[in-house]
Amino acid sequence: MLNTEPDKKRKEMRRVERKYIVFYLRVFDGMSRKVLGHLVDISEQGIMMISDNPIEVNETSRLRMSLPAQLKDANEVLFTATSRWCKQDENPDFYLSGFFLHDLDAETESVIRRLINEFGYVD
Repeated sequence: MLNTEPDKKRKEMRRVERKYIVFYLRVFDGMSRKVLGHLVDISEQGIMMISDNPIEVNETSRLRMSLPAQLKDANEVLFTATSRWCKQDENPDFYLSGFFLHDLDAETESVIRRLINEFGYVD
């Protein structure tokens, strides 16, 4: 089920500014090596991903994200996220999805914070 709520309203609901990452990071199903999509932006509370297929809204999943080699000490991060919305991209071949991150352990929070601080930028 796609949620086509307007972008403006969604941005107003967001409490934490998301940052774009200078790398094209893959997001996998946490239980397999199946690529679900690629990271578009990230905050300590959520991510937006672009994918070839729509993502079911309100589903909680374990996700795995590859990390840039420049982020020493880790090559991927595993986390729990719940999909909040999904809509077709401006390019109709792709879909954008927003996820809320939760139940993060201290190490995962630290890796995400480093990713944001070292490789993030605001558009």
